[in-house]
Amino acid sequence: MITWTVLGSGTHFASATRGSSGHLLRSGDTEILVDCGPGSFHGIAKAGSAPENLRACLISHLHPDHVSDLLPLLFRLRNEAKSSGERRFLVAGPMGIADYLDDLADLHAPYLDHSDFHVEVEEGNSGALKIDHLIIDRAPMAHGVPTVAYGFTGEGEGRIVYSGDTGRSAELVRFAQGAELLVIESSFPNGKEEPFHLTPAEAAQTAADARVGGVILVHLNPECDDGDLVEQCGDSFHGLMMIGTDLMTHEVDGSGRE
Repeated sequence: MITWTVLGSGTHFASATRGSSGHLLRSGDTEILVDCGPGSFHGIAKAGSAPENLRACLISHLHPDHVSDLLPLLFRLRNEAKSSGERRFLVAGPMGIADYLDDLADLHAPYLDHSDFHVEVEEGNSGALKIDHLIIDRAPMAHGVPTVAYGFTGEGEGRIVYSGDTGRSAELVRFAQGAELLVIESSFPNGKEEPFHLTPAEAAQTAADARVGGVILVHLNPECDDGDLVEQCGDSFHGLMMIGTDLMTHEVDGSGRE
């Protein structure tokens, strides 16, 4: 079984109810942070876990609302390595993630540096990664900057796809095809279409075209809370449609589409 917890369902806007983008994937003893926007670091604890449990952090793109809490996360893991012994941690992301991490290390040295703490970097938007029993595939998205979508497949546990930020994308339809769960951005309400983001109607059409089982809409700007997002999705998608909220949890078990 793979469990997906939304740590932050919002965007770069300050919100009393929605943190910036961050998600926690759990499967057996494997825990992975997917995006790490402001609030994600403390969101891990609110979701009943701890930074020390994480095997990796996967970043969709380098906008601050998706990556800013990487700094306190790495600081905590470095301090854990100082007291508990050698620790290796994977950070994956789009082209530019290696330079970003180098810049963080230069700016905050020596607080991210220790002989027992090793950050391994995987840069790119294609090819598969393997973390324990999970296979993680990647695909480029349409966001104006290098952006990666991630797909997570366990052994008999089904598949979850996370879009990151994107506009309408034939590549996302292909990449998400048949997934049990699609966690997809929906930044703007219908009528405010943008080239590098989606509306509920566009997200629902993507889900329908990809024939996924269920959907969680995330990356919701404050104006999205002014209307009925499920109604805005229209009738193109007939699966389970969920509006993301902070600390929402959903499970897939490989038994088929939702």
